Amino acid sequence: MRYLILSLVTCFFLSSVISAGTIDPSVPDSKYIAYGKKHECVVPIRGEVNVESEDGSVYHFKGSAVIIRPRVIITAAHVVQNTKNAYIILNGEKIPVLFTVYTANFDKKDFGSFDIAVGYLQKEAKIKFYPKLYDKKDELNKVCSIAGYGVTGTHRTGAVKTDGLKRAGSNVVEQIFNGMLLCGLKKSPPTSLEFLISHGDSGGGLFIDGKLAGINSCIMTTQNGTLNSDYNDESCHTRISTHKSWIELLIKELERLDPQTGKELENKINLNELF
Repeated sequence: MRYLILSLVTCFFLSSVISAGTIDPSVPDSKYIAYGKKHECVVPIRGEVNVESEDGSVYHFKGSAVIIRPRVIITAAHVVQNTKNAYIILNGEKIPVLFTVYTANFDKKDFGSFDIAVGYLQKEAKIKFYPKLYDKKDELNKVCSIAGYGVTGTHRTGAVKTDGLKRAGSNVVEQIFNGMLLCGLKKSPPTSLEFLISHGDSGGGLFIDGKLAGINSCIMTTQNGTLNSDYNDESCHTRISTHKSWIELLIKELERLDPQTGKELENKINLNELF
């Protein structure tokens, strides 16, 4: 069996600081940080976990999201499931997420190709470029860029530290499996900014030709059973082209909502019945 362990690239809880992905030990970290800044549409998403603790304390989550329209974000379903009071942070400003929608097919125990959620913002998130959705089925062997907010380190050490900085890098879609785009680190030669997502990158984006082609979802290990985003691991990204029609239909319905409260302007709709 090729894959020994499958695990969610989980969002952080409590007061953990977020940073991003593992990098090529031969490439200066400053290049990954600079490339991360070019992915303006990838932002942190945070909020509360909707569970009751025995001592009454509140748990918080931290993950990543991609802004695709002024009022619409995409993230991983497992990031926002059973959460409340979510918000993104753009240029230091907190923008509340009024609600998120994911398909009835999503199962956190067996998330596969359905680990994707669409969120509606309370106000416009204004950025210079909103990525289009990748709609072709030719992702295999394509060079891609990946960005998000996860634990960082090198491919030799694995993810070992946090520093609060967004990073982005490159990789190649080496396999398409169960509705997921898979990227690894063992290709020769590697891409110029070889990068792998790590714990906390969930909900960030994988881009091909400037279009959003995948949502960061999980990592898999092929040998040593340690999920730390080192040379033995691969990353999995929910395939956007599979869900493009669903996302566009949902956006069309969201445009009918009251921009302040999220309530319907005219005809009542039930978003969960649409999918």
